[in-house]
Amino acid sequence: MTGEDDIFDPKATEERLRCLQQQLLVGIALGDSLVNVMTALCNGVEALAPGVICSIVAVDDNGRLKFLAGPRLPQVYADAVSGITVGPEVGSCGTAIFLNRPIETVEIASDPLWADYRSLALPYGLRACWSCPISSAEDRVLGAFAFYFREPRRASAWECLIAQECANFCAVAIENSEARTRLNNLAFFDSLTGLGNRATLENRLGLILQHSSETRRPVGIFHIDVVEFRAINDLHGYAVGDRALMQVAERLRSIAGDCDLVVRLGGDDFLVAKTASSGAFDVEALAQEFVGGLQGRYDLEGGECFSIKVRVGVAQFPLNGKEQDELLVRAETALRRAKRSEQGYAIFDAHMQLEQHRRRSLERDVGLGVERGEFAVVFQPQVNAKRGTIGGFETLLRWNHPAHGLIPPTDFIPVAEAKGAILGIGAFVLREACRCAAQWHEKLRLAVNVSPAQIVRSDFAQLVRNVLSETGLEPYRLELEVTESLFIQDDATASTTLRRLKDLGVSVAIDDFGTGYSSLSTLRSFPFDRIKVDRSFVADMVHNSDAAVIVNSVIGLGRAMGLRVVAEGVETKEQATMLRRAGCHELQGYLFGKPLPAENYAHIMRPGALLGRRDRSTAI
Repeated sequence: MTGEDDIFDPKATEERLRCLQQQLLVGIALGDSLVNVMTALCNGVEALAPGVICSIVAVDDNGRLKFLAGPRLPQVYADAVSGITVGPEVGSCGTAIFLNRPIETVEIASDPLWADYRSLALPYGLRACWSCPISSAEDRVLGAFAFYFREPRRASAWECLIAQECANFCAVAIENSEARTRLNNLAFFDSLTGLGNRATLENRLGLILQHSSETRRPVGIFHIDVVEFRAINDLHGYAVGDRALMQVAERLRSIAGDCDLVVRLGGDDFLVAKTASSGAFDVEALAQEFVGGLQGRYDLEGGECFSIKVRVGVAQFPLNGKEQDELLVRAETALRRAKRSEQGYAIFDAHMQLEQHRRRSLERDVGLGVERGEFAVVFQPQVNAKRGTIGGFETLLRWNHPAHGLIPPTDFIPVAEAKGAILGIGAFVLREACRCAAQWHEKLRLAVNVSPAQIVRSDFAQLVRNVLSETGLEPYRLELEVTESLFIQDDATASTTLRRLKDLGVSVAIDDFGTGYSSLSTLRSFPFDRIKVDRSFVADMVHNSDAAVIVNSVIGLGRAMGLRVVAEGVETKEQATMLRRAGCHELQGYLFGKPLPAENYAHIMRPGALLGRRDRSTAI
């Protein structure tokens, strides 16, 4: 004791300290920063105890000191303290944190705890120190509250009491700050990748655009999609998929560098916003950098490795729009174009604006097409490769839109699936196709494409049963075509539904074989009746040896498994000849007939029309 107890009026000091803490608690509740609260505490305590110099330090997860407050300490000293690792002989504060008990240093110049650090304190007149650990209710050490003195001495009883009260208050403030940080991270950051999330996008993009408008510098908006990433989850498991996404995010963060905003929109979609450093902006160069840097081989711990493709859609502010939502929609429109592009990226332009308007029109009208009578079914023949006779027809759908004219299925089917209209459209196609086929005099096979959205419905098999009963079509004549993506989406439900269909006597074909991720496993998982070789391979097989190898492999695989093989998109005699030599069972394409209404093939469907004909290709 030094006689400095005479300075204090115990009751008055205690009341003033309580009032100070209440004021600071209000600041904490209102969201004031931790540094501001800690600085105000130091100022208030130093007013209550004029002989002390306050200091508050925190400790991070790596055991290093982080200076929080000490308004009367030199900034050079504060900077020197930050980053020091705590330990049993690391000054007063580092030792107090390490041992989780108060540490009193009466003479810094001679105390062994300060042997490596006294040169930091003595030049600034810091001669003694009382340090009290800041501990949570669970006894986790959060930091230290300290009094420095300008002469060698002990802390008085009142100073020790104030220090302990302040340490308790600091624990509340620090834990509150940590809780706010955790809540902020949950609200604004993606928990898997650490990137910003949609909430961050909503909060920050508008500010970026506003600042860009004021500085007259353009902004590039890059919508980045990992192509078919869901297949990685299904084939390798979600744990592997998550690790892959973390690696993608890390690469993206590295490429983005000083970009204004990098967020994960959800799933395998990301968005980057970058303001130009000057009036000009080469968005194409950055888009190329994203594509080149993100796609390629990924090696994960555990031996898993795979290749990833990415596509990037770009919109520019203010060239492509001035509103946030408008720019995001246009970046997404450009992304759709990029998915059809070999270069991997697309930049929004006037032609895409027309495409965007058209898509919105399709989204609005696709659900009304059946009711308005705008949809119609057409049929394309499937020809026996050896005999040239027609064994069946595939049903295809056409939409004659009142404003946009004839729209190909590749344009409106994805829209119908996205808008939930595919169920009604699919039921219409099935019913209309079966009605037509039931009227054919020749008992030809009828193939109908089915969307995954239909198959995963528990009542789909019952719908097929009802349609067969209503139209009178024999079940053995109906073949339903499904794609591999069906099994990636919901393998268990798909298999159950398809087995119910087989029980009805309906056959099942796998369409676009070879373009998915799980071809062999898919063939093993279900007893298909037919494989259809994708038209993209058939189109290239004459001049591309790789495509020819794929086609021959699929045909060989089908024959080995006892499955009939149909090649789609046959348009030349050279293709047909190669397919026959490879042992393909049936051929389908413009060489043998275009998709046309049933009445156009009436001459084929009449009784006896198929008997004795060796070369149907010349008759169609």
